[in-house]
Amino acid sequence: RIPGGFTEKTARVNGVTLNYATGGTGPAVVLLHGYPQTWYMWRKVMPALAEQYTVIAPDLRGSGGSDAPATGYDKASLAEDIHQLLLALGHADEVSLVGLDIGGTVSYAYAAAHRDSIRRLTVIESPQIDESLYQFPSVTPAGPGFWNFGFFMLDDGLPERIVSGREDTWIAGFVDWLEVVKGAVDPDAVAEYAAHLRRPGHLGASYAYFRTFHGDAEATIRHRETPLAMPVLAIGGEGALGKAIPDQMHLYAGDVTGAVFPCGHWVAEESPELLLKHLLPFLD
Repeated sequence: RIPGGFTEKTARVNGVTLNYATGGTGPAVVLLHGYPQTWYMWRKVMPALAEQYTVIAPDLRGSGGSDAPATGYDKASLAEDIHQLLLALGHADEVSLVGLDIGGTVSYAYAAAHRDSIRRLTVIESPQIDESLYQFPSVTPAGPGFWNFGFFMLDDGLPERIVSGREDTWIAGFVDWLEVVKGAVDPDAVAEYAAHLRRPGHLGASYAYFRTFHGDAEATIRHRETPLAMPVLAIGGEGALGKAIPDQMHLYAGDVTGAVFPCGHWVAEESPELLLKHLLPFLD
């Protein structure tokens, strides 16, 4: 389940216990997962990165083996969790961040709050949460658009009641919707993500990432007034958000390298070799 040379550990930081996988030596590279995943989504790229870097792949608060408290799912709080973890591990002075989906929004919040300590920032299939959130279509002529944002943001408990007891079915269907390289997120991965979603408090926490979006947008727009100075790699999957990811990041940083991969949303699982081909030179 865990790549060779890696260990899985926990740390109590910022009032929450975080689970994380770590391996390798050298400068720190932090991998932040998306919804509905855990650190396990990075399993195909972790060994290659660990040949040159200390790789730290945490489960965000509310995901995987980490605690799922009732609050703290705004991106600033999630970023502070990661900052406190890196302080505890002695890697907060100079770090490269790589985030997909929700992990990309947390990575940006971290970079905006700790600009002087970030070497490189990579965002993958992760639209930053600003006013563009309210322009996402729910229905398009080509088929269903990003209906899930509105569904996830319902705070009346309906999403939890619908999905509870059907976590495997939910994740398999949700993954398939945004997957171009079919089977890349394999049944073992679906089972891994579903098992953690069944842990107490985790299903509600998974939607809390989205229910904080209105406040996150205000913070993101405020941070945008001072563009990031560190180099940024912005990657989209052509079967999902594609060119919108690098296009948007030009609003947030002055040094942006963009790429669009021939895959869907789950880039690290659908196209790990191509991701490493871009990521390793960028981090070096």
